[in-house]
Amino acid sequence: MHGPSRPRSRTRRGLLVALVLLISPALSVADSDRRETLRFAAEMAAKGNWREARFRWERASAADPGDAQLLNNLAVAAEALGEPDRARELYARAISLPHRKEADAEKISENASRSARFWKGVTPTEAASPDNGAPVPTAAPGAAPAAASEGKSRGGGDTMRLSVMLPLPARLDLSNDKTLLVASFLTRQTDLLDVGNELARFLRGEFRKKAPLQVLEVTPPPAIPEQTLDDLAANRDFWQMLGREHGADLIVSGGIRFDRRDASGFQEVEDISPITGQKIRTTRFVEQEQFTYELDILFLDGHTGALRLRDRLSRGAVFRGQANDPITAFYQLSEAVAGDVLAVVAPRTREELRVLFRG
Repeated sequence: MHGPSRPRSRTRRGLLVALVLLISPALSVADSDRRETLRFAAEMAAKGNWREARFRWERASAADPGDAQLLNNLAVAAEALGEPDRARELYARAISLPHRKEADAEKISENASRSARFWKGVTPTEAASPDNGAPVPTAAPGAAPAAASEGKSRGGGDTMRLSVMLPLPARLDLSNDKTLLVASFLTRQTDLLDVGNELARFLRGEFRKKAPLQVLEVTPPPAIPEQTLDDLAANRDFWQMLGREHGADLIVSGGIRFDRRDASGFQEVEDISPITGQKIRTTRFVEQEQFTYELDILFLDGHTGALRLRDRLSRGAVFRGQANDPITAFYQLSEAVAGDVLAVVAPRTREELRVLFRG
């Protein structure tokens, strides 16, 4: 009675085998296309072509919305294109999904953690600047600057570690501002140089090069009241009057302290033995000077006189010998803080490391 059903069973099995044989090559081709898409998009990202990379990853992700590797790459692209909220959402989705490899979860979590630390406190009107107010390591004049990262990416296999330049907005919203005035700075009397005027001249030049505002040429810079910095920052009537007098939307002022001290002393140095000709370490008295630079900078509204931002920046440098040129030291230290000052009024980028999946 069951004889006739056996051919139908064999027929079903045959159909299933044929179906598997038909589907398997299709799956292989799809996986191959996915790997090629990731590889090509990663190459585009390494060249800085993030929009092209994102287009490729989005197209692949549309076919497989549950692919955590693609979502990770899309999150990195969102960061590179200045969309931190979108990146945060994509990282969260990528972490919550199953992973192709056990190590994927760790790499995606690493990216998400780095991203959260970087973008913490960054808003359209004020970007985080963790170096503000902190002294940097001192260096002798003429020393070579720290080498920039030479490699755009590194890594092998199916991942790559990429140095990504992330865009940061200006810390102040300048959408209603057109003109900028650099006023005088409070400073202690010193015989080193005219610190206040030199700083005003330096800042005018830097703002002229980078700020998206018209820098008013007022020379000498307008005098300011001899007050404490706190009182000066709160003196809205004065700043409002100054803004009205010069037609300034934004006013920059503050206080600057520039000092020199003898930093000579005994140090352990490398020397050449006159007997053996070999390098030896010996203690020697070294003459040197240390210059310190402390800037308390105010950004004020020229219409209302209100304080819009206040920042404290400090730097130091050690020079070999005595009677070093204070102007050289002053401009070296001014250039060291220029990036932080310009970040208040101009967009900039910062380098961060991220992991991309490429196969």
